[in-house]
Amino acid sequence: MLTVSSVFGQDIFPKGWRRITHAEAPDDWRQKSPTRFLLVKGDFDGDGKPDTAELLLNPSANQFALFVKRASTAKWELLGTPLDIKALDRFGIDFVKPGKYETACGKGYGDYACAHGEPNFLQLSAPGIDLFYTESSDWILYWDRKSGKFMEVLMSD
Repeated sequence: MLTVSSVFGQDIFPKGWRRITHAEAPDDWRQKSPTRFLLVKGDFDGDGKPDTAELLLNPSANQFALFVKRASTAKWELLGTPLDIKALDRFGIDFVKPGKYETACGKGYGDYACAHGEPNFLQLSAPGIDLFYTESSDWILYWDRKSGKFMEVLMSD
């Protein structure tokens, strides 16, 4: 995990990473969200405190990645692997309400959807983070209390 501090109420992001500007994410489909599908807030770990998920940019590495800052730790945590900046125009994040969701494995999207022992259904007791590739793949990232970490499940291909 990467430490974050606050200076005059503004987050200091992990070294080399920064917030994505509106000019760097001008795509028309982003107009449907006030955060342009770059930032989501919710109590992702179920501790009663608001957490933040955000796509951040590392311009020197030409990459972007999904980070989460849980209120209980005040540390940025990288979720997954950084991606090439060229794909930013198709990626976004959104809020997922608690509930039961059929996964890609449950929908029968082929052996690759079930290859890692993924369930047919995902039951969320706390909100999750929807990481999506527009008009294509979709994943839900959620806090797993038992393992004490975020898990990822493919929802569509």
